[in-house]
Amino acid sequence: MKIIIRRISIIIYAIIGWCILLPLTYLFPKKKDLVVFIGGRKEGLFQGNIKFLYQHLEKKHDNIYFLTYSKNEYQEIKKCYNNVVCYPSVKSVFLLLRCKIAVVDIYEWIKDFRYFLLFRSKIVQLWHGVGFKRIQLDSPSYIDDQKKFFPRMEAKLYALYPKYDVLISTSKFYSEQLFSRAFKSNKIIETGYPRNDVFFREITDIDLNQCDLKAYHKICLFKQENYKLILYAPTYRETGGDPISSGAIQLKDLNKYAKRNRIVFVFKFHTYTDLTDNQETFSNIIRYDNELDIYPALKMMDLLITDYSSIYMDYLLLDKPVLYYPYDYEKYIEKDRAIQFDYEWITAGEKCYSQKELLEWITHILIDGKDTQQAKRSEICDLAFTYKDGKASERISNEIEKILMK
Repeated sequence: MKIIIRRISIIIYAIIGWCILLPLTYLFPKKKDLVVFIGGRKEGLFQGNIKFLYQHLEKKHDNIYFLTYSKNEYQEIKKCYNNVVCYPSVKSVFLLLRCKIAVVDIYEWIKDFRYFLLFRSKIVQLWHGVGFKRIQLDSPSYIDDQKKFFPRMEAKLYALYPKYDVLISTSKFYSEQLFSRAFKSNKIIETGYPRNDVFFREITDIDLNQCDLKAYHKICLFKQENYKLILYAPTYRETGGDPISSGAIQLKDLNKYAKRNRIVFVFKFHTYTDLTDNQETFSNIIRYDNELDIYPALKMMDLLITDYSSIYMDYLLLDKPVLYYPYDYEKYIEKDRAIQFDYEWITAGEKCYSQKELLEWITHILIDGKDTQQAKRSEICDLAFTYKDGKASERISNEIEKILMK
C-alpha cells in the first residue's frame, strides 16, 4: 500500500511540475540582473559557500536575493540583509520564475518544485566540499538505481540529477576525478571555495552572521589565554549514531586530559549532541551549534580531528595538523558512504582508532611539538586547490557577471 501511495504522489508531483509550473517559466521574462541564492541543506541555511559568495556579491548588486525555507533562518538573516525571502511565498515563486541566475551549493535546491520554477534560469552549482566520498552520478546508489525501472523513472520525474550551467571546482584534479563524473554540466571552472576566503583576511562582523556567537566568543577568550584549541568535526552518519553515543568519545576522560594540558575541545557535529554526562558539564569542551557556520573560527584552531568529513581539505589551507579518528571505518564504508580514493593516500595525518591513541597523538603533536605530516599536507593541498589566495568569491563573481552580460 505504501508503495502505491508513493507512486501516486510521484505522478501528482510530476504533473504539477512538468505540466503546470514548467510552462509558466515561458510566460515570465527573465530579469537580466536578478540573481537568487538558495540556502543550503533542507532548511535553506545561510552558511558555507552560499553565505560567503552572497556577502561578496551583495555589496556590488542591488538585485541579489537570498532564499531560505526556514522562518527562523529568515528572521535572523533579515537582521543583516534586506533582500531575503522565505519559500514558499508568492514573492519567492515570482523571484524564481524571473531570475536569470540561481546559485546553489547542494542538491536539495531542486525539491518542492524549485527545479521547475527555475527551468529557464542559469544554475551555478558551488557544491559544499571536496574529499573522497562518491557522490551524485558516481554514487553506488545512483548506479544501482539505473538498473531498476521505477527508481530510474522516479529520478527523471523528480529531476533529481539536473544539468548545471556552471559547476565550481577547486582544482584540475577534482574537476577530472570528482565533478566531471558526479555531475552533468556545461562548464566546470576551478576557482576555489568562497568559504575559504576568510582564511586569508581578518574576520569582520558580517562574517559572523549565522555563527554560534556564544561559542565563538568562548573560543576567542581561550585563545587569548594561550589555550590550545582542537576542533573535533566528525561527519554525518546516514545510519545514525555519533562518537559519544557509540562510546568512541568518553567525555569525562577527555575533559580531564584537556584541563591537565590547557587544551579546549570544540565539538561541531552534524546533528545535535548533548555534551553532558549525568547532568555534569565539562569546562574544557565547547559545543558549537551544528546548524551554524564555523568557518570564521577555523583559523583559531591549532589542530583538527575528523574522520571522513571534507572539512579537512579546507583546513589544509591553514597548514596545521590533522588527526583522523575513523573508529567505525568498516561500518561506515559498508553501510553509510562509499569512498572514491584510497583513504590512507588522500588523508594527511595519523589515524587513531581509540581515544587512548587519539590523546597520545595530541600530546605528541601539540605538547611535544612533533609535527611530521607537513610534507603530506602540502602534497594533498596542492592536489585539491589550484588557488590559495582568498579570491575564490571574486573569480566566481566574474563568471556570474559574464552570464549577466549575455
